[in-house]
This record gives sequence, C-alpha cells and structure tokens, in this order.
Amino acid sequence: MTLPLDPHLLQLYMIAVCVLVLAPGPDSLLVLTRSIADGRQAGVVATLGICVGNMVHALLAAAGISALIAASTTLFDMLRYAGGAYLAWIGLRSLWNVWTSRGAEPAPAVETPASARAGRVFVQALLTNLLNPKVILFQLAFVPQFIAPALGHVALQTFILGSIISVLGGIYLAGIAALSAGAARRVLSSPRVRAALDGIAGVLFLGFALRLLLTDRKFA
Repeated sequence: MTLPLDPHLLQLYMIAVCVLVLAPGPDSLLVLTRSIADGRQAGVVATLGICVGNMVHALLAAAGISALIAASTTLFDMLRYAGGAYLAWIGLRSLWNVWTSRGAEPAPAVETPASARAGRVFVQALLTNLLNPKVILFQLAFVPQFIAPALGHVALQTFILGSIISVLGGIYLAGIAALSAGAARRVLSSPRVRAALDGIAGVLFLGFALRLLLTDRKFA
C-alpha cells in the first residue's frame, strides 16, 4: 500500500522535524528530570506518555477537532490556562522540594512500587503534552505545509505526519533518558547537586508555564 504523501515534501518534513525535535521544551525537560531522579525506566515511561500525547494530538488534528479548539477563544484559553497551571505546579513542586531539603540529612529511601511510580510518571508526561495548546497550533500551522491535497486523503496525511513527530521525538527522548540516567549515578551522590538540579528544573518549568500562558491563538 502506497502512502498518500509527496516524497519531496516528506523529505523536507523529516529534516524540519529533526530540527524541531532537538529544540528544548517541557517534554524534554520532563524526561530529563524523571530520568535523573528516578532512573532510566522512569525516563522511558515519560517518553511513552509524551508519545501517546503526540499521537492523540495527531488524531485530533486529522479529525478536525484541533481546528475547532484553536478557533474557539474559550476552549483555547481553557486549555492554555490548564496547561500553564500544570507546568507551574510541576515547577513549584520542584522548588518546594529544594526548600524543604535545606540542611536536612539525606533520608533513607522508601521504596515505592514500580508499577505505581511508573503510572504516575506516565500520567504526568501525558498531561504535560496533552495540555499544551502549542502542540495544537503546531499541528495546524506547520504540518499542513507538507500536505499534498492533490493526492487526496488529507486527514490520513495529517495523521501520518503527526505520527512521524511522535516517533522521531520518542527516539530522541529515549536517548535523553538513557544518557541522563547513566550520568545520574555519578552526579547525584551529592544532595547539593540534586537540590541544584531540582531548582533549575523548577525555574525552567515556571518559565515554560509563563510562555504557555502568553501563547497567541493565531496560527494562520
């Protein structure tokens, strides 16, 4: 079965997506922090949550639902505020961990069931992606530039191109999880280093939240 995609446009799209995937954002930061804090498995689980979120966004764009959300000031603002509040909550929680750990002796680790921990990480990553209206705007403003209407099946083309973002992004994020988790074994022996990383992550998440709240609804 031949995919209804223009080969030339697909090549350009792959190059553009590779560049965009490398740009830092809340998804990559979340995978990085989860990998450093909880290990490689947590980073991989976070990557899966983000990939599922991207696939959902691709489905919504193909079905035209993303366009309806972007066209509605009320719906878009609700999503924008929810996403900004969620990122701010993650950032504030990281900063709170830094504050409460000041001068405290490292406490013995209390083992949490792996399934429960993985479930929380997956949901956190999924919501971080789903509540980001900038992903919707990306699907509406960027992806259509590489669709060939003459080939038909516009919805299918939209979904396939959106899925490519999920796959390439997942590969990149899985690499981040593997590398950061390996480095964590050597770096995180110092509580001060861990506190510094939490502080940096908290500030960055708050920055992403602010940027999301200032997102313009225009996408055309």
